[in-house]
Amino acid sequence: MEERHIPDSAIILYHQALKQLDKAPNDTLQGDIYNRLGDLLLDHNLYETACDSYQQAVVVSQGLDDKSNLSHAYRGLGKYHFLYKDRDSVLFYFEKPLQFFNQIKNQEEQSSVYNNLASAYKQQSNIDKALACNARALSLTRDEVKRLRNYAVRGQLFALQMQYDSALFYLEQASHSRETSVKASAYFKLADLPEEAGIADSLKYRYLQEAYRLSDSIENSAVSHQIDRQEHLRITADLKEKSHTRLLVAITICVVAVLLLSVAVFLFYRRHLRRRNEQLFAHKWKKQEARAQENESRELQLIDIIRKVGEGCSRDFKATPAYSLWYPKISSGKESLSYDEQKQFQTLVVKAFDPYLKQLSNVVPLTGNDAFLCALIQLGFSTRECATCRGISNETIRSQRTRIRKKIPENFLEQGLGTVILGEENLSKR
Repeated sequence: MEERHIPDSAIILYHQALKQLDKAPNDTLQGDIYNRLGDLLLDHNLYETACDSYQQAVVVSQGLDDKSNLSHAYRGLGKYHFLYKDRDSVLFYFEKPLQFFNQIKNQEEQSSVYNNLASAYKQQSNIDKALACNARALSLTRDEVKRLRNYAVRGQLFALQMQYDSALFYLEQASHSRETSVKASAYFKLADLPEEAGIADSLKYRYLQEAYRLSDSIENSAVSHQIDRQEHLRITADLKEKSHTRLLVAITICVVAVLLLSVAVFLFYRRHLRRRNEQLFAHKWKKQEARAQENESRELQLIDIIRKVGEGCSRDFKATPAYSLWYPKISSGKESLSYDEQKQFQTLVVKAFDPYLKQLSNVVPLTGNDAFLCALIQLGFSTRECATCRGISNETIRSQRTRIRKKIPENFLEQGLGTVILGEENLSKR
């Protein structure tokens, strides 16, 4: 059920398994189930319940010869403190397994211990220790997905140390992972590398586009309040079963007791549900705000790429003999261009601005005339000069600019893309 992304059923079955173990105790299996429950609850933001599961796993795993479950439980408590409680306590729990490391028989669990330690040291900006732990994690794991996930972390650590060649190598390796979230993370980190790493604007744009596509394909497999609801249904079912037993002993007394208990549970349940919903709402609101800020930052990056490519095309074209030949004739205003001259000049400009127009067309749908006008505006041509190049009136040029502006998506328009491609501030003065 967990692997099929049906978390509510998985939680119910895990609890039923724990009930069965009350009759035939098995500490190893019990610790494993508590750890699985903790991981599942933590993934769906039920932090306090997850913490209880990890603590139960610690209790039942203390006396075992194989400390793999105990190590897993301490790492789970470290994640709980990192995500919800107190980040200063994270390293304390992540370092706990080192005290009995030789008694951990599961090699992948040993790898996970160093993997978590690498994250903790990175949080404390101790990059050297983080790299050392990451190297240990890589040497221990035999799992391909974990290896590439560690490559992504290693690439980011090298980027923080400005060792861009190594960062580029590990991040490109991680981008070949079969796990979608690892690939998306690797592409985002590749897009964040500076120009010193050899990441040109066009390549950065491609990495961002691929990262967005992968991010959109990642589906949330469960909603935390659904798990919370199933958990309470299980508790309520247990209470009804106990109440039924008491009713058989003394009907009159048990009816009164069940009624009072039902009222108390109902009031407690409502209070608890209201508090939990408030916490969930606050958490989701923070995530939405963070996502909105991230999207705004990405939009600004795309706009900056478009601006730089446009400026580069304009600078290169102005340095050509063709510009020196045509511009005096256009700017003089003494005569209009013939139809053949208009077509000839349009062909030269559109070809010179092809990289800019390709970047722009990914955001704004443009006709051939729209693209020509955007290129002329990048060259700094006034409304009159644009009209001369097209053999039309100034008013027609203004109308075309208005139509182009309406094609720009609202979120990009608010971030200033209209000014970048239409030069509104400059044109309004002419």
